Amino acid sequence: MVRLPVIPDCPTPAELAAVRARDAADTEACIAWYAAATGIPEEEIREAYQRLGEQHVPAAEG
Repeated sequence: MVRLPVIPDCPTPAELAAVRARDAADTEACIAWYAAATGIPEEEIREAYQRLGEQHVPAAEG
């Protein structure tokens, strides 16, 4: 078995989860702000945001 070196600057799973939670909260705050500013329903903004994200995620090779 090959042992990989520990990289000290690598975030822990808990740190990654905290960043993901913060990013999700930031995204929701931005969606709420944009909906209030434009009058576009939040659900429509979420759907558009999801479609945009899907366009930028590379397909899994297989």
